[in-house]
Amino acid sequence: MRHHKGNAKLGMMTSHRKAFMRNMARNLLKHERIETTKGRAKESRKLVERLITLTKTDSVFSRRRAYDILQDRDLVMRLFKDIAPLFKSRTSGYTRIIPLGFRRGDGADMVILELTERKIIEKLPKKKKEKAKPEEPKADGAADADGDAKALEAKHKEDIKKEELRAKPISKSKPTLAEEKRAERAKSEDKKISNKPNFMKNLRGLFRKRGDR
Repeated sequence: MRHHKGNAKLGMMTSHRKAFMRNMARNLLKHERIETTKGRAKESRKLVERLITLTKTDSVFSRRRAYDILQDRDLVMRLFKDIAPLFKSRTSGYTRIIPLGFRRGDGADMVILELTERKIIEKLPKKKKEKAKPEEPKADGAADADGDAKALEAKHKEDIKKEELRAKPISKSKPTLAEEKRAERAKSEDKKISNKPNFMKNLRGLFRKRGDR
């Protein structure tokens, strides 16, 4: 006989309601805490507690039954490996409902649905960055020695740069055609002047000879 075994319709068709309950169970097992309305929380609570009860006997049959509901292999593994050990000492009461108040707008009664046993992840304190230690003042002798060493290094670098500059061949740009023509003309003029005898001396000699006559 069906004694008070009715389910809330939640204003959904049968297929829609089944898919919705499956998604609610998935989210609760994944995040271990969800926020929803009171009616939906009560209906999804039944399905989640049934799934956790299946983990009491870790067998192929129970895993297949869980997979039929969740349709997710990774979530079934999480259910049997991570969530099941938390409820070994419990026989019921795997979830709790915490009221939040009424939702603004439609006035729906909002609650938090969560697992009663959850993994506590301890956050390690962040390491503080060590401050740079101030440099200790050096003695006068040590400071002078450091200054001399730096001066020698600088001088050595300058000498190396000068040697490199000397060793590098100076690149001469090729003369243009106009410059080459000018140079050739100047050379030809110089040759003509060098080949001719001194014109002025010859003229003077000529005038002297005529005067003697």
